[in-house]
Amino acid sequence: MFDFTKILYLGIRAKLALFTGALIALTVIILSSIDVNQQTEILTQSYEKEAAISRHYISGLVLELENISSSLIRVESFRERVKRQSQALRKYRTKVVTQQEKEVSFFGFKTKLFGVLGKEKKSETKDTYYSIYLSKADIEELEKKTKALLKNPNGLAVSDVMYSKLQSVAQQVAVLESDLNEQKIKWDEVHSKGGISEKEKHSLETTMETLKDRIEKTRKHLDHSILELSLSKQHRKIEELGLNMSQYRIQTFPVFSNHAKETLVPSFDTRIFKPEGSINTDSFLSEIDLSLKESIGKILALDFSQDTDKNTYTIEKMELQTLYAPIFRNQNSTERALRIRGELPSFTKRYVEQDTRIASQIRDLIFPLRKRIQELKEKKPPVPPFKDKTYQRLYVQYSKLIQEREAEFEKFKDEFSEDKKEFIETAQKTLKQPTKVKNLKVSFPIQNEVDTLIDSLGQIRNAGLEDLIILRFSQNYGIYQNYLRDPKEQILAKERWAAIRDWVYSGKSETPTPQLKKLISDGIIANSRGEAEEILWNLDSRPLVGKTGEELSPVLLTANLSGISRTLVDRTEGLEMIRENRNSTIGTALLICALAILLAILISGFVVQKIKRIILHAQEVGHGNLEVQFEQGGKDELGTLTEALNAMVGGLKEREKIKNILGAMIDPVVISEAMVDLAALKRGSEKRITSFFSDVAGFSNISEKLTSIELAALLNEYLSAMTLILKKHEGVLDKYIGDAIVGIFNAPVEVDKHCIKAAQASVDMIETLERLRQEWKDKKAYIPEAQEMKIRIGLNTGLAKVGFMGTDSISAYTMMGDTVNLAARLEAAAKDYGVNILVSESVQHEIKEEFFTRLLDVVRVKGKNDPVRLYELVARHDNVSERIEASALEFAKGFEAYLNREWDLAQELLEGSQITRGSKDKAAILLMDRCEEYKHKPPEKTWDGVYTRTHK
Repeated sequence: MFDFTKILYLGIRAKLALFTGALIALTVIILSSIDVNQQTEILTQSYEKEAAISRHYISGLVLELENISSSLIRVESFRERVKRQSQALRKYRTKVVTQQEKEVSFFGFKTKLFGVLGKEKKSETKDTYYSIYLSKADIEELEKKTKALLKNPNGLAVSDVMYSKLQSVAQQVAVLESDLNEQKIKWDEVHSKGGISEKEKHSLETTMETLKDRIEKTRKHLDHSILELSLSKQHRKIEELGLNMSQYRIQTFPVFSNHAKETLVPSFDTRIFKPEGSINTDSFLSEIDLSLKESIGKILALDFSQDTDKNTYTIEKMELQTLYAPIFRNQNSTERALRIRGELPSFTKRYVEQDTRIASQIRDLIFPLRKRIQELKEKKPPVPPFKDKTYQRLYVQYSKLIQEREAEFEKFKDEFSEDKKEFIETAQKTLKQPTKVKNLKVSFPIQNEVDTLIDSLGQIRNAGLEDLIILRFSQNYGIYQNYLRDPKEQILAKERWAAIRDWVYSGKSETPTPQLKKLISDGIIANSRGEAEEILWNLDSRPLVGKTGEELSPVLLTANLSGISRTLVDRTEGLEMIRENRNSTIGTALLICALAILLAILISGFVVQKIKRIILHAQEVGHGNLEVQFEQGGKDELGTLTEALNAMVGGLKEREKIKNILGAMIDPVVISEAMVDLAALKRGSEKRITSFFSDVAGFSNISEKLTSIELAALLNEYLSAMTLILKKHEGVLDKYIGDAIVGIFNAPVEVDKHCIKAAQASVDMIETLERLRQEWKDKKAYIPEAQEMKIRIGLNTGLAKVGFMGTDSISAYTMMGDTVNLAARLEAAAKDYGVNILVSESVQHEIKEEFFTRLLDVVRVKGKNDPVRLYELVARHDNVSERIEASALEFAKGFEAYLNREWDLAQELLEGSQITRGSKDKAAILLMDRCEEYKHKPPEKTWDGVYTRTHK
């Protein structure tokens, strides 16, 4: 048996073989994965198409059942509404007083006795325009049509007993909905007046939520009762249509509010048709329901996109997919609203702009119209709108705006009808239709889409008004596609829309006119003229396109949203077949891989020996032997490789020489940069750096008392510790000058926040020296003066010249310029102020957010006219004691008094700062001495508080 582990010891030979085999196998696997994904996508699309067919039928069934349920509720709601509205509108009735001659009765006959009896006043209450609501005859008509819709599975009319039961439940819903509307009105009134307490607010909210829950539960009970009547009939129809209820399960969720509730119970579930199927078990619903609320929330927000990846599940060896879709009633306005939502094509821009302008003007008319109608209601007796000139004048303006919009729409249609070909091509690009034909006569589908869009732009408000005020006897009536195909239907629709508008505009009757009723054959108008007027205003004043929440489309879609369907698709069988194909493909790929590996081992054998010799020589180079000479490998790729390796060895020799020379002279960072581009460093450059200078105080005295060995040990220990800190914070060592250290931050390489890093390095050096001193004391190393050794540091930031400077034969990487000179002077000046770290104003500006600093003085350094502010760098903010902060505050006040020539006050405050500090402060003493001097010899009147230093 062949030991495959030996392949692992063949080195590059095995690797070449494995690479070749893996490449082939990977190619096969990738192609198979692509094929699997394509098959899965095709399968998914197939399932979704089949699911769409099932969902379409179930949605129609749900709408049919909902229509019956809604019609029952409407009958009772009508009764309840008429009852309540009649009571509410009694205040608009008026009393009529008349004088009539008295009458007497003789033997059953009434006589006035020729006026001998005199006259008497009679008072009678009569209805006015505003006290009349809808007709009770409409209720009887609706109830008759509703009974006609209710058929049992045998096709017979529903029994009176069953109808009475359904009617009782519908009445409960109607009463609850009326109660809820009253609570909403109360809520709006309380909010408009303001001053509602939290307790009242909570009470109203609780009452409305309770009513909503009761409405939902009662409505579901009614829906299930109606469903049971038609269950067997629908089951037979599903079997006749061949809908696969074992692979698909459809649930519908009614929409009772604009938000998804915590607990969602389906109002309809196809499980009732075939409960024994695996898709119809409820064991997996708990996991799927986790995304139900989010998906329903998206649809309620009118987002109908599907997240396929998120809506797939693997549960109990079942591969499931969920599809969510809205269920809409009132197809006419819904279809139009769906077509104009979102961004409209560019060719509609001009009309949309005109429509928006007119909608704004209509919105301006609504307030005076509403106000005038209310004034007419409050008059004694109330005045009908049609008798009021102001009302008529306002509606003349309103009507003219509507006519202007209609004229703009006709103009828009005419403009595009002039060039049909350009019209179709523009629409093809805009609507992204997958059609290749350009001939107008054979491009009907795209033409139909454009015609539908244009119709939606012009007629959506009229269709929406009709749908929102009419109670239809069946949702199957008035299909939108029939309207588009049938010119007669279009004419009838326009007659209805015009009649509805005339009824509202005229203000002659709160109830529909007989002529209007004749035009509506599939339902009845369920609103009074005043209610229809509010709906009309709302639609006419909304633009086709506008800010979110203002445009027309969402209003109609929300009003027409009846429910939400969830389709569960069992994809287990199809995906299992795809997996079997994938496994077979992968097996073949692995076999090919094994054969490719063996073949690659045989083919690569002849080059292995050459490669091994190259490896041996390369190992010698790796061990430091740069005298190796790679043998010539011929004119193939291996020959080219050996030539390149020989050139590389020569380069390494040269590089090693340069590195050895520079290593003892320059910071490693500088060496690294020089290896990259030495010429650039020789040319030098000007850049912003932070210059660092440090020196040991009194080191001459220390060095005199140490032996040469002790001095070398002390310097090595001190300089090593300080240099490590400098390097830790990305500083570059410029040079050592005895015990002094010169450093650069931000050159030659860029260092982010170099000023802050230089400051932190300085603070760390002070802390590290304190630790070293303690170690020296504990070990009794060196002399007492060394054990008390202190350093001074100067920092400045700004532009400086950096690069290699010197002669052609000898040069060093360093820095030059005013920035550098000032840093050196700051280090020297730190001695005068008795501080460890002295920084310039430019440094203080960079580090003030992170470090605590103290303004010490404003001076003119030697050789410069511009004043310099000197700051002591103390420590990070979180490492400064309260005593030091308080002392610094007193010092600052003393320095301010010093600048204001208040010498005595300055001395007092500066002395106080030392007391607070708990130790002598050389900077405070220096200022106090100046104050004493200025007392006896005041400075000139032009003195600006700047002290001129006469020494470096």
